Amino acid sequence: MVAAWLPARRAAKIPPVAAIGSAHLPATTKSLVLRNSLGAVVTLLGAAVVVAGTGAGGSEAGKIVGSGAFLVVIGVIVLIPLLSRPVIAVVQPLLRRGFGVSGKLAGQNAVRSPRRTGATASALAIGLTLVSALTVVAATLGHSADRITTDTVKADYMVSDDGAGLDASTVAALREVRGVTAVSREESGLMTIDGSWQQVTGVTPGDFSDVIHLTVVSGSMDTLTKGRIAVADDVARSNGWKAGDTLPVKYDDSTTGSVTVGAVFESNEVVSPVVVPADLIEAHVDEANILWIYVKTAGGTDEKALAAALAGHPGAKVGDRQDIREHFNGEVDTTLNVLYGLLAMSLVIAVLGVVNTLAMSVFERHREVGMLRAVGLDRRGVTRMIQLESVVISLFGAVIGVGVGSFLGWALSEITKADVPGYALELPWSRLALFLLLAALVGLLAALWPARSAARLDMLTAIKSE
Repeated sequence: MVAAWLPARRAAKIPPVAAIGSAHLPATTKSLVLRNSLGAVVTLLGAAVVVAGTGAGGSEAGKIVGSGAFLVVIGVIVLIPLLSRPVIAVVQPLLRRGFGVSGKLAGQNAVRSPRRTGATASALAIGLTLVSALTVVAATLGHSADRITTDTVKADYMVSDDGAGLDASTVAALREVRGVTAVSREESGLMTIDGSWQQVTGVTPGDFSDVIHLTVVSGSMDTLTKGRIAVADDVARSNGWKAGDTLPVKYDDSTTGSVTVGAVFESNEVVSPVVVPADLIEAHVDEANILWIYVKTAGGTDEKALAAALAGHPGAKVGDRQDIREHFNGEVDTTLNVLYGLLAMSLVIAVLGVVNTLAMSVFERHREVGMLRAVGLDRRGVTRMIQLESVVISLFGAVIGVGVGSFLGWALSEITKADVPGYALELPWSRLALFLLLAALVGLLAALWPARSAARLDMLTAIKSE
Protein backbone atom coordinates (compact mmCIF):
# COMPACT_ATOMS: atom_id res chain seq x y z
CA MET A 1 0.00 0.00 0.00
CA VAL A 2 2.76 2.43 0.92
CA ALA A 3 4.81 1.55 -2.17
CA ALA A 4 1.81 2.09 -4.46
CA TRP A 5 0.74 5.44 -3.01
CA LEU A 6 3.08 7.74 -4.96
CA PRO A 7 2.71 5.98 -8.36
CA ALA A 8 -1.07 5.82 -7.94
CA ARG A 9 -1.23 9.50 -7.00
CA ARG A 10 0.93 10.41 -10.00
CA ALA A 11 -1.20 8.28 -12.37
CA ALA A 12 -4.41 9.86 -11.12
CA LYS A 13 -3.10 13.33 -12.02
CA ILE A 14 -2.52 12.51 -15.72
CA PRO A 15 -4.96 14.55 -17.90
CA PRO A 16 -7.39 12.28 -19.83
CA VAL A 17 -6.41 13.74 -23.21
CA ALA A 18 -2.73 13.10 -22.51
CA ALA A 19 -3.50 9.55 -21.46
CA ILE A 20 -5.53 8.89 -24.63
CA GLY A 21 -2.65 10.22 -26.72
CA SER A 22 -0.15 7.89 -24.98
CA ALA A 23 2.02 10.90 -24.12
CA HIS A 24 4.86 10.21 -21.71
CA LEU A 25 4.77 13.12 -19.32
CA PRO A 26 8.05 13.90 -17.56
CA ALA A 27 8.06 14.60 -13.86
CA THR A 28 7.32 18.22 -13.06
CA THR A 29 10.14 20.49 -11.89
CA LYS A 30 8.26 21.11 -8.64
CA SER A 31 8.06 17.40 -7.79
CA LEU A 32 11.75 16.82 -8.57
CA VAL A 33 12.86 19.81 -6.49
CA LEU A 34 10.68 18.68 -3.58
CA ARG A 35 11.99 15.12 -3.77
CA ASN A 36 15.63 16.11 -4.06
CA SER A 37 15.38 18.64 -1.23
CA LEU A 38 13.67 16.13 1.05
CA GLY A 39 16.22 13.41 0.20
CA ALA A 40 19.17 15.72 0.83
CA VAL A 41 17.81 16.86 4.20
CA VAL A 42 17.07 13.32 5.39
CA THR A 43 20.47 12.02 4.20
CA LEU A 44 22.43 14.82 5.86
CA LEU A 45 20.40 14.49 9.04
CA GLY A 46 21.00 10.74 9.12
CA ALA A 47 24.75 11.15 8.50
CA ALA A 48 24.95 13.70 11.32
CA VAL A 49 23.13 11.32 13.69
CA VAL A 50 25.49 8.47 12.72
CA VAL A 51 28.59 10.60 13.37
CA ALA A 52 27.12 11.77 16.68
CA GLY A 53 26.42 8.16 17.64
CA THR A 54 30.03 7.12 17.09
CA GLY A 55 31.14 9.61 19.70
CA ALA A 56 28.34 8.94 22.16
CA GLY A 57 29.78 5.82 23.76
CA GLY A 58 27.92 3.51 26.09
CA SER A 59 24.92 1.30 25.37
CA GLU A 60 23.02 4.11 23.62
CA ALA A 61 25.59 4.45 20.82
CA GLY A 62 24.23 1.47 18.90
CA LYS A 63 20.68 2.81 18.99
CA ILE A 64 21.79 6.25 17.83
CA VAL A 65 23.88 4.87 14.97
CA GLY A 66 21.05 2.51 14.00
CA SER A 67 18.56 5.38 13.84
CA GLY A 68 20.97 7.46 11.78
CA ALA A 69 21.66 4.54 9.43
CA PHE A 70 17.92 4.14 8.81
CA LEU A 71 17.62 7.82 7.90
CA VAL A 72 20.69 7.64 5.64
CA VAL A 73 19.32 4.67 3.70
CA ILE A 74 15.87 6.25 3.32
CA GLY A 75 17.41 9.57 2.28
CA VAL A 76 19.66 7.97 -0.32
CA ILE A 77 16.73 6.04 -1.80
CA VAL A 78 14.79 9.30 -2.14
CA LEU A 79 17.87 11.11 -3.49
CA ILE A 80 19.12 8.39 -5.83
CA PRO A 81 17.43 9.75 -9.03
CA LEU A 82 19.30 13.04 -8.57
CA LEU A 83 22.56 11.20 -7.91
CA SER A 84 22.22 9.23 -11.14
CA ARG A 85 23.11 12.17 -13.39
CA PRO A 86 26.46 13.25 -11.85
CA VAL A 87 27.58 9.69 -11.07
CA ILE A 88 26.81 8.29 -14.53
CA ALA A 89 28.22 11.44 -16.16
CA VAL A 90 31.65 10.37 -14.88
CA VAL A 91 31.63 7.22 -17.05
CA GLN A 92 29.93 8.68 -20.14
CA PRO A 93 33.22 9.82 -21.75
CA LEU A 94 34.61 6.31 -21.26
CA LEU A 95 31.54 4.81 -22.88
CA ARG A 96 31.89 7.11 -25.92
CA ARG A 97 35.58 6.36 -26.36
CA GLY A 98 35.34 2.64 -25.75
CA PHE A 99 32.09 1.74 -27.52
CA GLY A 100 31.38 4.60 -29.92
CA VAL A 101 27.76 5.40 -30.75
CA SER A 102 26.41 2.46 -28.73
CA GLY A 103 28.25 3.65 -25.63
CA LYS A 104 27.09 7.24 -26.08
CA LEU A 105 23.45 6.18 -26.48
CA ALA A 106 23.70 3.84 -23.48
CA GLY A 107 24.96 6.66 -21.25
CA GLN A 108 22.18 8.99 -22.41
CA ASN A 109 19.49 6.34 -21.96
CA ALA A 110 20.69 5.57 -18.43
CA VAL A 111 19.95 9.15 -17.30
CA ARG A 112 16.94 9.80 -19.53
CA SER A 113 14.52 8.78 -16.78
CA PRO A 114 16.20 9.43 -13.42
CA ARG A 115 13.22 8.07 -11.47
CA ARG A 116 13.28 4.77 -13.29
CA THR A 117 17.06 4.50 -13.08
CA GLY A 118 16.91 5.23 -9.35
CA ALA A 119 14.17 2.68 -8.75
CA THR A 120 16.15 0.05 -10.64
CA ALA A 121 19.42 0.76 -8.88
CA SER A 122 17.83 0.94 -5.41
CA ALA A 123 17.42 -2.82 -4.99
CA LEU A 124 21.09 -3.46 -5.64
CA ALA A 125 22.12 -0.40 -3.60
CA ILE A 126 20.21 -1.54 -0.51
CA GLY A 127 21.59 -5.07 -0.65
CA LEU A 128 25.17 -3.88 -1.12
CA THR A 129 24.77 -1.26 1.62
CA LEU A 130 23.96 -3.96 4.16
CA VAL A 131 26.60 -6.40 2.99
CA SER A 132 29.33 -3.75 2.55
CA ALA A 133 28.71 -2.34 6.03
CA LEU A 134 28.97 -5.71 7.71
CA THR A 135 31.92 -6.71 5.51
CA VAL A 136 33.83 -3.67 6.81
CA VAL A 137 32.91 -4.64 10.39
CA ALA A 138 33.92 -8.26 9.80
CA ALA A 139 37.22 -7.24 8.20
CA THR A 140 37.98 -4.96 11.15
CA LEU A 141 37.16 -7.70 13.67
CA GLY A 142 39.18 -10.16 11.60
CA HIS A 143 42.15 -7.80 11.67
CA SER A 144 41.79 -7.64 15.45
CA ALA A 145 41.74 -11.44 15.61
CA ASP A 146 44.89 -11.54 13.50
CA ARG A 147 46.58 -9.19 15.93
CA ILE A 148 45.52 -11.44 18.80
CA THR A 149 47.13 -14.36 17.02
CA THR A 150 50.39 -12.52 16.40
CA ASP A 151 50.66 -10.24 19.45
CA THR A 152 49.01 -12.23 22.25
CA VAL A 153 49.22 -15.91 21.39
CA LYS A 154 52.88 -16.91 21.17
CA ALA A 155 52.23 -20.65 21.03
CA ASP A 156 53.08 -22.56 17.86
CA TYR A 157 50.28 -25.11 18.24
CA MET A 158 46.96 -25.51 19.99
CA VAL A 159 45.53 -28.89 20.98
CA SER A 160 41.74 -28.88 21.17
CA ASP A 161 39.07 -31.34 22.20
CA ASP A 162 37.08 -33.14 19.52
CA GLY A 163 34.60 -34.68 21.95
CA ALA A 164 36.64 -37.16 23.97
CA GLY A 165 37.93 -34.62 26.47
CA LEU A 166 41.40 -33.37 27.41
CA ASP A 167 42.94 -34.24 30.76
CA ALA A 168 46.21 -34.02 32.63
CA SER A 169 47.57 -37.07 30.78
CA THR A 170 47.29 -35.13 27.51
CA VAL A 171 49.46 -32.38 28.96
CA ALA A 172 51.99 -34.94 30.19
CA ALA A 173 52.15 -36.61 26.76
CA LEU A 174 52.86 -33.30 25.05
CA ARG A 175 55.67 -32.50 27.47
CA GLU A 176 57.45 -35.69 26.42
CA VAL A 177 57.71 -34.61 22.76
CA ARG A 178 61.21 -33.64 21.76
CA GLY A 179 61.60 -29.92 21.06
CA VAL A 180 58.58 -28.82 23.14
CA THR A 181 59.64 -25.97 25.43
CA ALA A 182 56.34 -24.97 27.07
CA VAL A 183 52.90 -26.50 27.54
CA SER A 184 50.06 -24.60 29.20
CA ARG A 185 46.52 -25.82 29.63
CA GLU A 186 43.50 -23.55 29.64
CA GLU A 187 40.76 -24.67 32.00
CA SER A 188 37.40 -23.08 32.63
CA GLY A 189 36.06 -22.53 36.12
CA LEU A 190 33.82 -20.42 38.34
CA MET A 191 34.63 -18.57 41.56
CA THR A 192 33.01 -15.95 43.75
CA ILE A 193 35.79 -13.48 44.54
CA ASP A 194 35.11 -10.74 47.09
CA GLY A 195 31.39 -11.32 46.62
CA SER A 196 31.62 -11.01 42.82
CA TRP A 197 30.93 -14.04 40.63
CA GLN A 198 33.75 -14.50 38.09
CA GLN A 199 34.52 -16.72 35.11
CA VAL A 200 38.13 -17.80 35.58
CA THR A 201 40.80 -19.38 33.39
CA GLY A 202 43.14 -21.95 34.92
CA VAL A 203 46.63 -22.10 33.40
CA THR A 204 49.99 -23.79 33.94
CA PRO A 205 51.88 -21.09 35.90
CA GLY A 206 55.47 -21.84 34.84
CA ASP A 207 54.73 -22.06 31.09
CA PHE A 208 51.81 -19.66 30.68
CA SER A 209 53.91 -16.57 29.97
CA ASP A 210 55.80 -18.46 27.23
CA VAL A 211 52.64 -19.25 25.23
CA ILE A 212 50.42 -16.23 26.01
CA HIS A 213 51.67 -12.66 26.22
CA LEU A 214 49.51 -10.39 28.38
CA THR A 215 50.27 -6.71 28.74
CA VAL A 216 50.76 -6.20 32.46
CA VAL A 217 49.46 -2.98 34.03
CA SER A 218 50.81 -3.65 37.52
CA GLY A 219 52.39 -6.53 39.39
CA SER A 220 53.95 -9.53 37.65
CA MET A 221 52.58 -12.63 35.89
CA ASP A 222 55.40 -14.62 37.52
CA THR A 223 53.40 -14.50 40.76
CA LEU A 224 51.14 -17.21 39.30
CA THR A 225 53.85 -19.67 40.30
CA LYS A 226 53.33 -18.55 43.91
CA GLY A 227 49.61 -19.32 43.83
CA ARG A 228 48.48 -15.75 43.20
CA ILE A 229 45.93 -14.68 40.60
CA ALA A 230 45.87 -12.11 37.77
CA VAL A 231 42.85 -9.97 36.90
CA ALA A 232 41.92 -7.85 33.87
CA ASP A 233 42.15 -4.10 34.34
CA ASP A 234 38.45 -3.45 33.69
CA VAL A 235 37.40 -6.03 36.31
CA ALA A 236 39.96 -4.72 38.77
CA ARG A 237 38.75 -1.17 38.22
CA SER A 238 35.06 -2.02 38.62
CA ASN A 239 35.69 -3.96 41.86
CA GLY A 240 38.36 -1.67 43.29
CA TRP A 241 41.06 -4.38 43.27
CA LYS A 242 44.79 -3.79 42.84
CA ALA A 243 47.97 -5.84 42.86
CA GLY A 244 48.76 -7.06 46.40
CA ASP A 245 45.13 -7.17 47.60
CA THR A 246 44.04 -10.32 49.45
CA LEU A 247 40.42 -11.19 48.64
CA PRO A 248 37.95 -13.71 50.08
CA VAL A 249 36.93 -16.46 47.64
CA LYS A 250 34.21 -19.08 47.44
CA TYR A 251 35.00 -22.03 45.19
CA ASP A 252 32.69 -24.08 42.99
CA ASP A 253 32.33 -26.76 45.69
CA SER A 254 31.15 -24.09 48.20
CA THR A 255 34.39 -24.13 50.21
CA THR A 256 35.91 -20.77 51.10
CA GLY A 257 39.39 -19.32 51.31
CA SER A 258 41.37 -16.31 50.13
CA VAL A 259 43.49 -15.35 47.14
CA THR A 260 46.00 -12.58 46.49
CA VAL A 261 46.06 -10.45 43.34
CA GLY A 262 49.55 -10.76 41.91
CA ALA A 263 49.06 -8.89 38.60
CA VAL A 264 46.64 -6.68 36.71
CA PHE A 265 46.68 -7.06 32.88
CA GLU A 266 44.97 -5.40 29.94
CA SER A 267 41.65 -7.03 29.07
CA ASN A 268 41.69 -9.27 25.98
CA GLU A 269 39.70 -11.94 24.17
CA VAL A 270 42.12 -14.82 24.76
CA VAL A 271 41.68 -15.49 28.48
CA SER A 272 38.93 -14.84 31.03
CA PRO A 273 39.07 -11.68 33.14
CA VAL A 274 40.55 -13.72 36.00
CA VAL A 275 43.59 -15.99 35.45
CA VAL A 276 44.50 -18.46 38.21
CA PRO A 277 46.87 -21.41 38.56
CA ALA A 278 45.14 -24.56 37.29
CA ASP A 279 45.74 -26.32 40.63
CA LEU A 280 43.48 -23.77 42.30
CA ILE A 281 40.56 -24.93 40.17
CA GLU A 282 41.32 -28.66 40.16
CA ALA A 283 41.45 -28.82 43.96
CA HIS A 284 37.74 -27.97 44.08
CA VAL A 285 36.25 -29.92 41.16
CA ASP A 286 35.73 -33.62 40.50
CA GLU A 287 37.10 -33.47 36.96
CA ALA A 288 39.23 -30.89 35.17
CA ASN A 289 37.56 -29.07 32.28
CA ILE A 290 40.53 -28.47 29.96
CA LEU A 291 39.33 -26.51 26.94
CA TRP A 292 42.59 -26.52 24.97
CA ILE A 293 46.34 -26.72 25.43
CA TYR A 294 48.91 -24.30 24.04
CA VAL A 295 52.27 -25.70 22.94
CA LYS A 296 55.50 -23.79 22.28
CA THR A 297 58.38 -25.48 20.45
CA ALA A 298 62.02 -24.69 19.88
CA GLY A 299 61.80 -25.49 16.17
CA GLY A 300 62.07 -28.77 14.34
CA THR A 301 58.96 -30.15 16.03
CA ASP A 302 56.10 -30.44 13.60
CA GLU A 303 52.40 -31.17 13.84
CA LYS A 304 52.91 -34.86 13.04
CA ALA A 305 55.20 -35.38 16.06
CA LEU A 306 52.62 -33.86 18.37
CA ALA A 307 49.82 -35.90 16.80
CA ALA A 308 51.87 -39.10 17.23
CA ALA A 309 52.31 -38.33 20.94
CA LEU A 310 48.53 -38.02 21.24
CA ALA A 311 47.78 -41.33 19.52
CA GLY A 312 46.41 -42.68 22.78
CA HIS A 313 44.07 -39.72 23.20
CA PRO A 314 41.31 -40.06 20.60
CA GLY A 315 39.61 -36.77 19.88
CA ALA A 316 42.66 -34.62 20.60
CA LYS A 317 43.35 -32.48 17.54
CA VAL A 318 46.51 -30.47 16.86
CA GLY A 319 46.15 -27.07 15.18
CA ASP A 320 48.86 -24.77 13.82
CA ARG A 321 49.00 -20.96 13.77
CA GLN A 322 46.36 -20.73 11.04
CA ASP A 323 44.03 -22.92 13.08
CA ILE A 324 44.60 -20.67 16.09
CA ARG A 325 43.62 -17.66 13.98
CA GLU A 326 40.46 -19.38 12.76
CA HIS A 327 39.66 -20.32 16.36
CA PHE A 328 39.45 -16.65 17.32
CA ASN A 329 37.97 -15.48 14.04
CA GLY A 330 35.66 -18.39 13.21
CA GLU A 331 32.42 -16.71 14.25
CA VAL A 332 33.22 -13.63 12.18
CA ASP A 333 33.90 -15.75 9.07
CA THR A 334 30.68 -17.74 9.59
CA THR A 335 28.64 -14.56 9.91
CA LEU A 336 30.26 -13.15 6.79
CA ASN A 337 29.41 -16.28 4.80
CA VAL A 338 25.76 -15.95 5.85
CA LEU A 339 25.83 -12.33 4.68
CA TYR A 340 27.23 -13.37 1.33
CA GLY A 341 24.25 -15.72 1.03
CA LEU A 342 21.99 -12.73 1.60
CA LEU A 343 23.96 -10.83 -1.04
CA ALA A 344 23.22 -13.62 -3.51
CA MET A 345 19.50 -13.22 -2.79
CA SER A 346 19.71 -9.45 -3.26
CA LEU A 347 21.50 -10.00 -6.57
CA VAL A 348 18.62 -12.17 -7.80
CA ILE A 349 16.14 -9.45 -6.82
CA ALA A 350 18.31 -6.83 -8.52
CA VAL A 351 18.50 -8.89 -11.72
CA LEU A 352 14.70 -9.10 -11.86
CA GLY A 353 14.44 -5.35 -11.30
CA VAL A 354 16.92 -4.49 -14.04
CA VAL A 355 15.27 -6.94 -16.47
CA ASN A 356 11.88 -5.38 -15.77
CA THR A 357 13.16 -1.84 -16.25
CA LEU A 358 15.03 -2.61 -19.46
CA ALA A 359 12.07 -4.54 -20.87
CA MET A 360 9.77 -1.57 -20.23
CA SER A 361 12.39 0.78 -21.66
CA VAL A 362 12.69 -1.26 -24.86
CA PHE A 363 8.90 -1.46 -25.17
CA GLU A 364 8.60 2.34 -24.88
CA ARG A 365 11.40 2.89 -27.41
CA HIS A 366 10.23 0.68 -30.27
CA ARG A 367 10.11 3.59 -32.69
CA GLU A 368 13.47 4.92 -31.48
CA VAL A 369 15.13 1.54 -31.92
CA GLY A 370 13.62 1.25 -35.41
CA MET A 371 14.95 4.70 -36.36
CA LEU A 372 18.42 3.82 -35.06
CA ARG A 373 18.40 0.69 -37.17
CA ALA A 374 17.24 2.71 -40.19
CA VAL A 375 20.11 5.20 -39.91
CA GLY A 376 22.76 2.50 -39.67
CA LEU A 377 22.96 0.97 -36.16
CA ASP A 378 23.14 -2.80 -36.71
CA ARG A 379 21.71 -5.52 -34.46
CA ARG A 380 25.02 -5.94 -32.65
CA GLY A 381 25.10 -2.20 -31.92
CA VAL A 382 21.55 -2.30 -30.49
CA THR A 383 22.46 -5.28 -28.30
CA ARG A 384 25.60 -3.55 -27.06
CA MET A 385 23.63 -0.36 -26.30
CA ILE A 386 21.12 -2.20 -24.09
CA GLN A 387 23.85 -4.21 -22.37
CA LEU A 388 25.93 -1.13 -21.58
CA GLU A 389 22.88 0.70 -20.27
CA SER A 390 22.17 -2.23 -17.95
CA VAL A 391 25.78 -2.40 -16.74
CA VAL A 392 25.88 1.35 -16.09
CA ILE A 393 22.67 1.27 -14.02
CA SER A 394 23.87 -1.76 -12.05
CA LEU A 395 27.27 -0.21 -11.36
CA PHE A 396 25.57 3.02 -10.32
CA GLY A 397 23.53 1.15 -7.71
CA ALA A 398 26.62 -0.75 -6.59
CA VAL A 399 28.73 2.40 -6.18
CA ILE A 400 26.01 4.01 -4.06
CA GLY A 401 25.59 0.83 -1.99
CA VAL A 402 29.31 0.29 -1.41
CA GLY A 403 29.85 3.96 -0.54
CA VAL A 404 26.98 4.15 1.97
CA GLY A 405 27.81 0.69 3.33
CA SER A 406 31.45 1.60 3.93
CA PHE A 407 30.37 4.71 5.84
CA LEU A 408 27.97 2.73 8.02
CA GLY A 409 30.58 0.00 8.47
CA TRP A 410 33.00 2.60 9.81
CA ALA A 411 30.36 3.83 12.24
CA LEU A 412 29.53 0.32 13.49
CA SER A 413 33.23 -0.42 13.95
CA GLU A 414 33.74 2.80 15.89
CA ILE A 415 31.07 2.00 18.48
CA THR A 416 32.57 -1.44 19.11
CA LYS A 417 36.22 -0.44 19.28
CA ALA A 418 36.17 -0.16 23.09
CA ASP A 419 35.41 -3.90 23.27
CA VAL A 420 37.86 -4.93 20.54
CA PRO A 421 41.50 -5.28 21.64
CA GLY A 422 43.94 -3.86 19.09
CA TYR A 423 41.18 -2.12 17.14
CA ALA A 424 42.14 -0.68 13.76
CA LEU A 425 39.69 0.12 10.98
CA GLU A 426 40.20 -2.21 8.01
CA LEU A 427 38.62 -1.47 4.63
CA PRO A 428 38.53 -4.68 2.55
CA TRP A 429 39.26 -3.06 -0.82
CA SER A 430 39.49 -6.36 -2.67
CA ARG A 431 36.05 -7.48 -1.48
CA LEU A 432 34.48 -4.11 -2.24
CA ALA A 433 35.99 -4.25 -5.74
CA LEU A 434 34.56 -7.76 -6.09
CA PHE A 435 31.10 -6.40 -5.25
CA LEU A 436 31.42 -3.89 -8.09
CA LEU A 437 32.51 -6.63 -10.47
CA LEU A 438 29.54 -8.77 -9.45
CA ALA A 439 27.26 -5.79 -10.07
CA ALA A 440 28.64 -5.46 -13.60
CA LEU A 441 27.99 -9.17 -14.21
CA VAL A 442 24.46 -8.71 -12.86
CA GLY A 443 23.96 -5.97 -15.42
CA LEU A 444 25.14 -8.20 -18.26
CA LEU A 445 22.91 -11.08 -17.20
CA ALA A 446 19.89 -8.84 -16.74
CA ALA A 447 20.33 -7.39 -20.25
CA LEU A 448 20.33 -10.72 -22.09
CA TRP A 449 16.61 -10.94 -22.81
CA PRO A 450 15.83 -7.20 -23.29
CA ALA A 451 18.86 -6.77 -25.58
CA ARG A 452 17.88 -9.81 -27.64
CA SER A 453 14.29 -8.53 -27.87
CA ALA A 454 15.42 -5.07 -29.04
CA ALA A 455 17.84 -6.47 -31.62
CA ARG A 456 15.16 -8.69 -33.15
CA LEU A 457 12.61 -5.89 -33.65
CA ASP A 458 11.40 -5.52 -37.22
CA MET A 459 12.71 -2.17 -38.40
CA LEU A 460 9.65 -0.95 -40.34
CA THR A 461 7.14 -2.25 -37.78
CA ALA A 462 9.05 -0.53 -34.99
CA ILE A 463 9.10 2.80 -36.89
CA LYS A 464 5.32 2.66 -37.44
CA SER A 465 4.57 1.84 -33.78
CA GLU A 466 2.90 4.49 -31.59
